[in-house]
Amino acid sequence: MATLGIEEEYLLLNPATGLPEAVADKVAQNLESLQVARGDIQRELLNCQIETATAVCSTLTEAEESLLNFRRQLDTAARKAGVRAAATGTAARIHEDYPELTDKQRYHDLKASAKGIVADQFVNGQHVHVSVPDKESGVQALNRIRPWLPVIVALSSNSPFWLDRDSGFASWRIVHYRRWPVQGCPPAVR
Repeated sequence: MATLGIEEEYLLLNPATGLPEAVADKVAQNLESLQVARGDIQRELLNCQIETATAVCSTLTEAEESLLNFRRQLDTAARKAGVRAAATGTAARIHEDYPELTDKQRYHDLKASAKGIVADQFVNGQHVHVSVPDKESGVQALNRIRPWLPVIVALSSNSPFWLDRDSGFASWRIVHYRRWPVQGCPPAVR
């Protein structure tokens, strides 16, 4: 049976200014006080971001209920911390100074190797993970979805603004993410 899981990332924004606020630690504590399981609360690169991932689900309804329940609890936890959680592709506005990282070695290593990219990583996404029965089926699924990637990107466009102006792109997130050397369309594979 096929299964799926959904990850969703959020920016924590000041409700008066719309600027990202580095309060993910406080929001995570508030979520735990609301009885959200620690494993459901994940930290992202910047301390103004927070992420969740559903458990492995058997139906779309199960995944939807899990995600909506987390969103409700996140709204309560974020408001208690004085911010709003926004599931948005990019931050339309950012502070001038270098962003505060989540204190994980992996993130400090990223900063050391790609400081300029990390400085602008106010980028979020929603990721749907779908099981495949074996490696061959996975390769075939990737090969078949590859021609549809431009359509999927067009349908998911949600980030036209960057640095207080219209970027000229429907999805600045895609343009921004291409700066990472591990990003891009995978080649067709036999």
